[in-house]
Amino acid sequence: MTARKATLNALCEVDEGVNLKDALGKIFERDELSEEDRSLANELAFGTLRHREEIDQIIRETYTGDFMTIDVILKNVLRIAVYQYLFLDRIPIYAIVNEAANFGRTIKERGLINAVLRGIIRNKKVQELRIPKAWVLKTIVDAYPVEGEKIIESFKIRPTPYIRVNLLKSNIEEAEAKLDTIDVDYKKANWFPEFKVVNRLGNIINDSILKDGYISIHDEAQGLICHLVTPKPGEKIVDLCAAPGSKTTYMAELMENKGMILAVEVSDVRMKMVLENAVRLGLTIVRPVIADGRNYAIEDIDKVLVDAPCSNSGVIAKRPEVKERVNNKVIRRLAKLQYDLISNAAKFLKVGGSLIYSTCSILPQENEEVVDLFLSNYPNFVVEPASNFTPVGETYLKVIPGDYSTDGIFAARLKKTE
Repeated sequence: MTARKATLNALCEVDEGVNLKDALGKIFERDELSEEDRSLANELAFGTLRHREEIDQIIRETYTGDFMTIDVILKNVLRIAVYQYLFLDRIPIYAIVNEAANFGRTIKERGLINAVLRGIIRNKKVQELRIPKAWVLKTIVDAYPVEGEKIIESFKIRPTPYIRVNLLKSNIEEAEAKLDTIDVDYKKANWFPEFKVVNRLGNIINDSILKDGYISIHDEAQGLICHLVTPKPGEKIVDLCAAPGSKTTYMAELMENKGMILAVEVSDVRMKMVLENAVRLGLTIVRPVIADGRNYAIEDIDKVLVDAPCSNSGVIAKRPEVKERVNNKVIRRLAKLQYDLISNAAKFLKVGGSLIYSTCSILPQENEEVVDLFLSNYPNFVVEPASNFTPVGETYLKVIPGDYSTDGIFAARLKKTE
């Protein structure tokens, strides 16, 4: 049985007077559904019932006849499909129509379902109801008119867990052997051999493989940013917003633990996280600096990474609270902070040095617009194309949620020319 069939059966029982929770409970006891299908069935059934009055009104406006007198199965097939169309933007429209039509028991019923749903989809008033209501989601749709729905769909999918092998402590084969002993499935990631996709983190978090520094939990797209920095052994690098230390420590590993990374963090509590990670991984080149990145001063630095505080709009799958907390006022405040950070960081560099600005946002207001403003005020900086340093990216490094099963990120590499 599928999640949608379970939903249909439960809603039909509700029409017969059965409590929805009881109806679903009996179905779950009787039929084997995966946890994912049970979750979807719950969402579809409770959501459809919760919005049934408005859904019925929408169907009435398209159906030619008395909708309330039609067969109870057909009625609920249409209700479920309309709920999916209005509220589950992760499901493509064509899939909603096709799956609903498949419930038709005759060619006539399948034709009716198809015609009603296509009429609803063409209805401009109904289309407006489908537009995301959260400010950040509407802004994403405006910024990505072609990819917006796909991006928002990706936020509803369980995030893919990644780990990073510490090549200073072991090689990849040794790390894989350790993963085998704790019953963790793993496979190749997108770009770098030291990154692995794992099926779950539960077994890893409490195991010595993590505690003793053989691996770190680190999204591979975030690792791309470190490759844009291209840290080399012996260099002097500033990580201006260092906590929790994933990028700090990965850069130190790429530097073969040779050189110096000044990890700047305004919070001593957050700095503790950076240092604990460095110690766990056996890294000795990380130097802590408690300071506000907007005021910190240093000179003759090879590279600066400014992984700035942001809206987290590229990682809503991990941070769903962003949908409620981020608005235009928040973005304006963040954009000012981001500009102030990179403006100060520009003073650290020697001529020929590079400033790498990154966020886990996909909003232009925090990314391209901040970089454009910086370049207009600092003509002694030029963009170094990301394509020269990373396996993805063009002028800028940009990963859209859903494209690679990673975080959404943005980064720009800016070189000081004089």
